[in-house]
Amino acid sequence: MTPEQADAYAGAVVHIVAAAVGFTSYFLLWAAVVWGLMLRNGWAATRMRHSTIYAIHMTISLFGLSLGLVHAAAQLAVPNGPVDLIDEFVPFTNGNDPIGVGIATIATEIFVAAALAVGMQKKLGYSRFRAVHSMVYIAFMMIAGHALISGSDMEYPYAWGSVLASLLIVIVLWLSTTTWAARARRARADRMAARQQSMESVTINVDPVRCARFGFCEQEAPTVFQIRGDGRLSYKASVTVDELNPVIRAVEVCPARAIALGKMPSSMLVHSRGRQEARQEPQDDNYPTSPGVGPVRQNGRVTSLAARRRRSNGGNR
Repeated sequence: MTPEQADAYAGAVVHIVAAAVGFTSYFLLWAAVVWGLMLRNGWAATRMRHSTIYAIHMTISLFGLSLGLVHAAAQLAVPNGPVDLIDEFVPFTNGNDPIGVGIATIATEIFVAAALAVGMQKKLGYSRFRAVHSMVYIAFMMIAGHALISGSDMEYPYAWGSVLASLLIVIVLWLSTTTWAARARRARADRMAARQQSMESVTINVDPVRCARFGFCEQEAPTVFQIRGDGRLSYKASVTVDELNPVIRAVEVCPARAIALGKMPSSMLVHSRGRQEARQEPQDDNYPTSPGVGPVRQNGRVTSLAARRRRSNGGNR
């Protein structure tokens, strides 16, 4: 075998390995993106635990990203190959395929940044981490474009068809979480709110076990719900009718179905000097933030700031 034949044989073997690893990495990243959408929107929260969904998402993501890096390194192993080392780090510098290789370089850097952001979530804060993570959808579309532009096997219908089908699935799922889809949910929530206008005030209760801190409630009703910098949720324990519409929209979009509404009792019975008397209970909309989710609890009961002040003033008399 001549040196030229040996180089050609080695290049063919490396090409087959790189192509197999590349396709495997692509579909693992596709599964990670789809699973991430399920995690973000809570579509599987009623069937699987949040920690299980998160663990599967992280495992698939890391495995797919690792194979993607192997695919990129394999391109450098091709004798006299079309990709140089600088092309792996600086986009659009490749002379043979600047667009296809360039968008793959950008997408790989975004995926790596998103993976590193997981370990720095506390330092970044919840909002910055979510912003970095949302760029993964664009990165996946770039990877699909790289496969269609630079893939040597794209002349086969099963190859380009599978890539286009997976890309279409991600786009449809992603669009279902955009503004126009949220408007449709708001319209449905407004109709629900119209049926509850007779309620003078509404209590809000968030189940701390089911709440996964997705942040959709804050997007719909930022004056009532708030995701703090450390990822914890604080919220008002009751709202008036004027604030009801955004709260009901928050109930509708909550993927974990963790928010429950109830009617505020207008009066309560208390013991006073051996007899019962009814008194009006003042409403206290603002509760202190607890270490977890919801109002402060003392002795197994939810205790508002105003109630604690009234008991304190009564004891000082």
